[in-house]
Amino acid sequence: MLMQRRQMKKRKDVAAQSLLNKLIRSNLFDNTNQVEVLQRDPNSPLYSVKSFEELRLKPQLLQRVYAMGFNRPSKIQENALPLMLAEPSGVDPKFLRNTRFAKKHNKKGLKKMQANNAKATSALAEAVKALRKPKEVKPKVPKGSSHKLSRLAYTAHPKLGKRACACIAKGLRLCRPKAKDKAQTKAIAVAAAAAAAQAQAPKGPQAPTKAPE
Repeated sequence: MLMQRRQMKKRKDVAAQSLLNKLIRSNLFDNTNQVEVLQRDPNSPLYSVKSFEELRLKPQLLQRVYAMGFNRPSKIQENALPLMLAEPSGVDPKFLRNTRFAKKHNKKGLKKMQANNAKATSALAEAVKALRKPKEVKPKVPKGSSHKLSRLAYTAHPKLGKRACACIAKGLRLCRPKAKDKAQTKAIAVAAAAAAAQAQAPKGPQAPTKAPE
């Protein structure tokens, strides 16, 4: 009896889960259909163009947009794309003047557009990257205020860490006093002493002096 009851409970749970999934899916489909209908209605603030080709975008960008899964532009995308890709990127400036964004909208439509601006810009950021490739930035050698700080920067950075040993050794060599400098200072001191001795010595032949008796 206990086993039969447990099996019945499991069956009820599975049935309830399937019903919930069906309801959720049906609501999702209804919502997407409602959005498509509103986009086609010219009196709705969500009314937009039918395809991305009407926005006069470059073919490279069109391929990127379709690869990301966008099939039809929303109201915000219709207004944001031409403004973001103004000349010299490839959009006709006359088209910008004739956009529906320049026309007056209802306050509700404007509020909806303002609320979704962040979503539209984040979704279009990857598509815009296809047009402008970022330049490679070479890592610069950090210069710390002290030898220890610069040494820490070398060891922390993965690319500069390869050159850390050579740079640290070079820095240690610069910090130490050189042997050549010591030899040069000694030679200069010896030459100065010899010159002073020669200057003090009397010049010309001298008569022999008698020793005192």
